[in-house]
Amino acid sequence: MKLSSITAALCLTMLSFWVHAHNVTIPKDISELALKKVTDDVYVIHGIQGLPEKQNKGFISNSGIVVSDDGVVIIDSGGSLQIGEMILQKISEVTDKPVVAVFNTHVHGDHWLGNVAVRNAFPDARLYAHERAIERLNSGEAEQWLDIFGSAMGDAIEGTRAVVPDTALKGDETLKIAGNTYKMHHTGKAHTDSDIMIEHPASKVLFAGDIVIYGSTVSGARPEDFSAKGQIAAVEYALGLPVDIYVPGHGPTGDREIPEATLRFLEVLYESVQTYYDEGLADFEMRDKVVADLAEFSGWSGMDRIGRLISFVYQQVEAAEFE
Repeated sequence: MKLSSITAALCLTMLSFWVHAHNVTIPKDISELALKKVTDDVYVIHGIQGLPEKQNKGFISNSGIVVSDDGVVIIDSGGSLQIGEMILQKISEVTDKPVVAVFNTHVHGDHWLGNVAVRNAFPDARLYAHERAIERLNSGEAEQWLDIFGSAMGDAIEGTRAVVPDTALKGDETLKIAGNTYKMHHTGKAHTDSDIMIEHPASKVLFAGDIVIYGSTVSGARPEDFSAKGQIAAVEYALGLPVDIYVPGHGPTGDREIPEATLRFLEVLYESVQTYYDEGLADFEMRDKVVADLAEFSGWSGMDRIGRLISFVYQQVEAAEFE
């Protein structure tokens, strides 16, 4: 498909998006942290669009909550002790059941540094993640994430410590937890090499982690971790699952328009870089052209930093020439 055709299709998608989304208002600051009910037993706390800083205490990613008579399951615990505690406080407003499990969707700190709050409050809760995430965190990356977030937020996240998930997943399991069935999905290297998507069949909800992102540059914050083609394949896989509601790692919860927009961003990005690579342009020379091709996403967070993302996609396009 030509770039102009992709852009035209994207325009139509953008026009229809808000009709199908679950009327989600993305918070502007930490004071707006709130539970959004999306089905009878599934809630989402939507994070701020941006990078970790003192004011948000690492409240930059989404957290999913599934409530049952037997307990609560959290999908991604936030980016600090303080955010984890705020999530638990919000949960206590709708149920007095204990948290029995947490899924961390991948290795990045904004999705698991809140584990410490869960461990403090519910010592017996099981913490799940892909085996590769656990391996990486135990090999020194946990401390690196503490350093990154500590440098960004200082004493605003005092008391945050690394509580690494204790139960490894390969990504093809079906688990029964607190009376609910959860299906794990892992498609290989995508946003990272440690992504899991968690399907909750009873509500037809998919907690997609950062495989799906809406409203900010896809994989732009840590492009060194991702594979553009791998993430495209993962989003296509997610779109083939029997679900109606997609909870992205960042951005509003909604139906298929959420992952479809993620997919189009990645497709336009990759095709654009490929086109200008074939014309002989270096990554820094094509930046403005690629940004122009992504014009429909100009309002997304992180577009001012897209040069790094283009550079990593350029390297992947170049590497593909030798496969």
